[in-house]
Amino acid sequence: MIILCTHNDGGVGKTTLAVHVAGILLSQLNRTLLIDCDDQADFWQFYTGRTPIKSQDLNTQDNITIICNKDRKSIRGLAKPQQYDHVVLDIDSPLQNTVQVIIGNEPGLILVPVNKSQKTKALRNLPRTLKVISQLSKPGFAPEVRIVPLGIAAEAVSQVVEKIEIENKPKQCNISAEMPDLQEQMQIAIYKDRKYIWDYEDYKNLYEYFCTLIEI
Repeated sequence: MIILCTHNDGGVGKTTLAVHVAGILLSQLNRTLLIDCDDQADFWQFYTGRTPIKSQDLNTQDNITIICNKDRKSIRGLAKPQQYDHVVLDIDSPLQNTVQVIIGNEPGLILVPVNKSQKTKALRNLPRTLKVISQLSKPGFAPEVRIVPLGIAAEAVSQVVEKIEIENKPKQCNISAEMPDLQEQMQIAIYKDRKYIWDYEDYKNLYEYFCTLIEI
């Protein structure tokens, strides 16, 4: 499966999702390809501990390959996706970049995070993201979209989604269970400790949350 984490706003939790989704897949010994399409390369740095040395950089370790892909090239131009069980893509905010990545890679699952610190802006712009995804669907390609409330009530997301006209919403569009407000802890885990949130004793239960999120 190809999984894309996207939203047309920054700071809403795209890398948080990408890191933890990848962590679930890797913990189950899946051969996983990770692709960082964000200029900041935080997804890449979490797994390598260094900044990329060029716009297209590659690192391989055990059952993981991670590629820095700032030019947002198609997976097929970077690797042989058939050699992997799953592919996880992290991307920056501009909608045109999301369009480029969706067209070039056709993800089967798209995760759209909305977190507490960016709640008002992220909810306001959520319809725009969903409309773009809907417009890119075509016969043979209709990705499932899951909106992920990170520290906010799922009901707040539902109120926004319900107002979107059906033609501007992906056919498979669901709202996941809400996650507790752990933005500060997530920041420390990802950007300081380079750990998954479930590696901390107090948050071990979140391993199951992320398993459920991607239905594994």
